[in-house]
Amino acid sequence: MINAPDTPDAFEIFPWNRNFETGIQEIDEQHKVLVNILNRLAWHFASDSSELSADHVLDELLSYAAFHFQFEEKIWNKALGEDGMARNHHDAHQMFFVQIHELRKSGEPQEDILTNLFDFLTRWLAFHILESDRRMALTARMVEKGYALNEARDRVDSELSGSVSVLVNALLEIYGKLSASTIQLMREKMARHRAEDDLQRLQNERLSQALEEQAGEYQQHLESLAYNDALTGLRNRNGIIRQIRDCMAEEERADNSAALVSIDLDHFIDLNACLGEDAADRLLGLLARRWLDAIPADACLARIGGDEFALLLPDASQAESRLEALRLTARQPFELDGAEVSVTFTAGVVLFPDQAVQDADILLRQANNTLYRAKHEMHGGWLYLDAGEQNQYHARQLLLDDIRRGLSYEEFRLFYQPKVNLRTGEVLGAEALIRWQHPQKGLLSPIHFLPGIEHHALNVQVGEWVLRESLQQMQRWDKQGVELNVSVNVSAFQLQSGDFPERLKHILSEFPQIDPARLDLEILETAALGELDRAVQTINECRELGVRFSLDDFGTGYSSLSYLKRLPVDTLKVDREFVSGADGSRENLSILRGIVGLSGVFGKQIIAEGVETIRQGQILLSLGCEQAQGYAMSPPVEPDRLPEWITNWKTFPEWQEYDGS
Repeated sequence: MINAPDTPDAFEIFPWNRNFETGIQEIDEQHKVLVNILNRLAWHFASDSSELSADHVLDELLSYAAFHFQFEEKIWNKALGEDGMARNHHDAHQMFFVQIHELRKSGEPQEDILTNLFDFLTRWLAFHILESDRRMALTARMVEKGYALNEARDRVDSELSGSVSVLVNALLEIYGKLSASTIQLMREKMARHRAEDDLQRLQNERLSQALEEQAGEYQQHLESLAYNDALTGLRNRNGIIRQIRDCMAEEERADNSAALVSIDLDHFIDLNACLGEDAADRLLGLLARRWLDAIPADACLARIGGDEFALLLPDASQAESRLEALRLTARQPFELDGAEVSVTFTAGVVLFPDQAVQDADILLRQANNTLYRAKHEMHGGWLYLDAGEQNQYHARQLLLDDIRRGLSYEEFRLFYQPKVNLRTGEVLGAEALIRWQHPQKGLLSPIHFLPGIEHHALNVQVGEWVLRESLQQMQRWDKQGVELNVSVNVSAFQLQSGDFPERLKHILSEFPQIDPARLDLEILETAALGELDRAVQTINECRELGVRFSLDDFGTGYSSLSYLKRLPVDTLKVDREFVSGADGSRENLSILRGIVGLSGVFGKQIIAEGVETIRQGQILLSLGCEQAQGYAMSPPVEPDRLPEWITNWKTFPEWQEYDGS
């Protein structure tokens, strides 16, 4: 059963992706609304809802699209004037409504109208957001920065060429395939509903004994339509889902004793283009018959759409041998219209039953996700989502829910570790370090929860909480007469989110009495390495707001000279690994000396982390590094205790009087 769009496992044919973001918050929010309406429209198409309900949602989509187009055209006209680029964009909006009107009034059967409409909407909206609006937004931003319009267009054309263009095409292909899968699902659901309606009618009518035999045959025919693929004779998606549910319902079945395999033929779109649709369909039929001969009698093979198959194996121990058999039979040439063709495939395998997943639809979705990962990591092979990964998936979901609850109940805390000048004892500021006062587990360090949200939207939510709480604490200290600079760690995910500078600007605006120059954002080298140009642009936009940047854990990453030269940071933070080992390792001492030298060459400040002994401080002073933090001075402390520590703190005589010997 397809769930309503507001349930946890909502039907999303068009899942939101960070590549859709234009960098203009209002437009991005409106795009999310359009995507949400499109997902609801997909649900209505593929569910038990009436055609009237689907038409209602479509009208809602068109109404909101009209509002959105008018809104964004005002932005483009303001930035680009009456340029042809803006006019073409306006014309594209108008053609959108013309095309929808023509499709709705085409006079074709209702099922075909819905199919064509949904295919057009999915592809058009993906292209509209990914290519057209992103291009307009980038051009408008260039113009706002002072570039001439022609130069701005050239720069954007250059930026969106090459790998970016490939990304756009790849995403468009993915969403096209998702659209096709949904249309296939829609047709199967419609067929099943019609069949079930007819079955119900037959059961309600009290036919005479003479008609019962005929009704039984008709029932088998209807069930075949509802649960079998007409092209190959295999089970369809509805059929395999029913088989999975039956398998999961077996009381005596041991955990992970069965396997579900999601299979996708490699480069089938090229074969289709080369052979023609009729020959490609015959190829699928021939392949299905071969594969049926290669699987055990208790297994179930299904075609779930296009060139995608699913294989249910009640005995998971046979997975490897059966996949090898499928691969060998697919590689044997097929003779089609005088040509010999062979086929390869990529697959994702999920073992079940598993306590974390007890729904057939979710299990199939996990197999599909594993397949997509396999297509990136080992195209032409197969990957397993094993029991350990399933448990990790379940544990992560529990952790995410717990973190959301912790944020709601204000369970997170910030501790602060002071930064000092070793020689003079001057307190330079403090680093904000997050902790979680968990109601059951006690005070947790970041290692227990931050890795779980590393690539999740909660990462940004937690990061913004840290920024706001740090600025609020600076206000509290200011009222006590203690003015401190504060540094905050910013994750790679948060930094690389498309609207980080805009979000930072909004947060700073909430604290107008705090000079942004007192806020230092600490980033890891790896946060910028993947997309250096974009990271440099993001950091520069943030520096224009007045904040400062430090490169955290310096020396543990790549640290190439060209990388360091380009990255606009103010301070290098020496990783504690080199500080703690400096008094016992010539190698670490040499690395420290080199890092201090690099900081001077590139005009960067330098501060050492993890100073735990007086001797380590002396070594740093001998190398010319006077700024540091670490347990030798103070561990991270609660904010209320820091003013007292500052009052009582004095540097060690060995540091104050250090003469380099």
